[in-house]
Amino acid sequence: MDSRYLKAAFILAFVSIFLVTAIFVTVLISINKTTFLKPPARTVTCKQEQAIALTEQFIKNTPTYTFDGIADSIKKIKAETPDNGQTWQLTYLFKCRHPGYGDRSDQVLAEAITEHSVQVTIQGCRIVTAICDKNYDLLTNKQIK
Repeated sequence: MDSRYLKAAFILAFVSIFLVTAIFVTVLISINKTTFLKPPARTVTCKQEQAIALTEQFIKNTPTYTFDGIADSIKKIKAETPDNGQTWQLTYLFKCRHPGYGDRSDQVLAEAITEHSVQVTIQGCRIVTAICDKNYDLLTNKQIK
C-alpha cells in the first residue's frame, strides 16, 4: 500500500475519533448541564438563635395561634441539631383559649384552655415541617391523615 494512502487513512481516523469525542462531550454536557455548568450548592447553616427566632415568629403567625393563642404562652422545650446547624429540630408548647386548629371563627367553641405541642424542622434556615399535636400540619393548615 502506498504511504500516501496510509497517511490519509491515519488522518481520517484521527478526525473521526475527534468528531465522535466532541459529539459525545456535547451530548454529555447538554444532559447534565447542572452538573457541569453550575457550582455545587452552598450548604446553609442556621445558628440556634436564628432557628429559635424563625420558629417563634412562625408560630405567632399561624392561624391557630392568631385566632385565640394566649399571649406569652409560647415556650421552647427543645432545640437540637443533629448535623451542626444544617437541620434543626425544635419542640414548642403554646396555649389557646379553645380546642382545635386554624381559624375557627365560624365554629361554636367550648371555652377550654388547650395546650398545643409543635415539632418544627428547619433546614438551611427554612421551615420544612411544622406539626402540631402530631396531627395538624401548620404549614398547610390541614389535618394529617
